[in-house]
Amino acid sequence: MEAVRAAAQAGCNVVTVCDDAYFGLFYEDSLKESLFGRLAGLHPRVLAVKVDGATKEEFVWGFRTGFITFATGSAEAGAQEALSALEKKAMGSIRATISNAAHPSQTLLLEALKSPDFAKEKEEKFRILKERALEVKRVLAANEKFQEVWEAYPFNSGYFMCLKLKNANAEALRLHLLENYGVGTIAVNATDLRVTFSCIAREDIAELFELLYQGAITLGH
Repeated sequence: MEAVRAAAQAGCNVVTVCDDAYFGLFYEDSLKESLFGRLAGLHPRVLAVKVDGATKEEFVWGFRTGFITFATGSAEAGAQEALSALEKKAMGSIRATISNAAHPSQTLLLEALKSPDFAKEKEEKFRILKERALEVKRVLAANEKFQEVWEAYPFNSGYFMCLKLKNANAEALRLHLLENYGVGTIAVNATDLRVTFSCIAREDIAELFELLYQGAITLGH
């Protein structure tokens, strides 16, 4: 935050983008407030942009519905006019690229948000994801042999976690897992493999990581 302020005070116009597409999915100790609120009024030269995704935040997988919020927090003359111009530019960009956002998904989401049961149902889904995330951590901690083939990156929120492979190539392992076990993962680069725990039942997580281990052993030796 101080680095952004210092850059602005030095005369730089700074655009900060907060990717909050998974906002609210906090399972352990972490910052539970978006940096957007702090950046919005930080300095007149700082434009804060907040990107949200109902696809993840509201559990409407497949809707691909997102939102953009702009803020400067500045009371200077012309600030609101600048934001209005920026809004129009964003709208023009949408029309020029995807033509228009999907109306059915927006309508369904709006109706869901109006439901008196929405908050309770969302909390239920949150608890399911939290249980899966904590089970991943338990399984990783309970199996010392896993340390032979990977190092788990820290995670405390969201839908997925990543493994840093020590010997096997991530893309080769991804293909091996898919072809031999029907397990889908994502190779981020040559060493990092992304595992999405959100779609795995808690009781199947131990088996999943055992398959990942066997695959890594096969390719790494």
